[in-house]
Amino acid sequence: MMNNSTVQLLDLPDEMLIQILNKLNNVDVLYSVLGVNKRLNRLACDPIFTNYLDLTTKISKYDERCSMSNVRLDQFCSFILLKIHHNIECLVLESSSMERILLTCDYPKLNKLILYSIKPELFLNYLSNDSSIAFIFKQITHLEVITIEYGNTNSQFNLNMNAYECLFSVCQRLTHLNINAKCYRRQQCAFPSANCSSSILIELDVNVDTIDDCLRLLDGRFNQMKSFIVKIDSIDAPLLNIDNKINLLNLTTFFLSCSQPTEAYDEVILPLLRRMTNMEKLTLVLFVENRPDFIDGAHLYKEILVYMPRRIHFMFNIITINDRVDISYWLKEDDIQTRYIIDDGEPYIYCCIDYFTNGIGRCRISTLPCIQSHH
Repeated sequence: MMNNSTVQLLDLPDEMLIQILNKLNNVDVLYSVLGVNKRLNRLACDPIFTNYLDLTTKISKYDERCSMSNVRLDQFCSFILLKIHHNIECLVLESSSMERILLTCDYPKLNKLILYSIKPELFLNYLSNDSSIAFIFKQITHLEVITIEYGNTNSQFNLNMNAYECLFSVCQRLTHLNINAKCYRRQQCAFPSANCSSSILIELDVNVDTIDDCLRLLDGRFNQMKSFIVKIDSIDAPLLNIDNKINLLNLTTFFLSCSQPTEAYDEVILPLLRRMTNMEKLTLVLFVENRPDFIDGAHLYKEILVYMPRRIHFMFNIITINDRVDISYWLKEDDIQTRYIIDDGEPYIYCCIDYFTNGIGRCRISTLPCIQSHH
């Protein structure tokens, strides 16, 4: 039965076989068919099929990763990677098997690394002068670092500072950087030092602790940055004296999400947005409290969009409450006395105003489908 199926599969033309292989996991296919026969070897090693390899195993719903099995890892390092290394442009790796994979062979076309479960001290070792894989970081242009652990102690905080200062010193070709810390405790910003800078970085995606950390990243250290995605833990009045008046002429994409309610919307967020005069794509996810006037469509136009003369793609999910309230009020549904659903003819904009029995008001305005906070 198996032989008949194999014969029928191999009777298909190359174009159809490639379509079938492209619908399967390329790592599974390489492990299963490479070495079976010359034709399957040729098709499985096609550059379109082998330019991206995820050599990790997902172990939780939080996207935690570990190494593939030892049997698979041995097969890739002793045979498979040697056949396809010249095609690989992106590798997805995790800490325990990363060094072995990168040292198996050279990767002349490798320009992107996606690293999971990398702790700061290990990351720092990889970037050091005597590291056996530092040369890889010198050739890549795209880097995603996921689940770096952030700590609250000074030693851990300084270790993160050192790691990222080394990162920009070593990765001098880096144009795209995504630092997505999936941490479950209060995090520290990884970019407090002026040494964390680049004149060629154009895309940055990062989690930070405060608005000060965000403003530091927009103080000119990344003067060619076009896309900035930032998830902030809290937005309060800035504590530091940071130059935040210069227009951000190169910035065309901005995503701002804050997980905590803020009272500093008018003082901090509006002046920041008005510096982005060449904006093309803007996304805001905010909870604004103790503001007497609701943020509605008229406000968004008069206070933000008129400062952005280009036609932009604007997505938002903004909730305003006109008092200081308990956290439950942001989602409260059981004490609403009056509700107004505003339909102004815009099919993709939702606006709802609720008044609770104690007189507190809440307004939610959002594009559809709604964008959720990062927490």
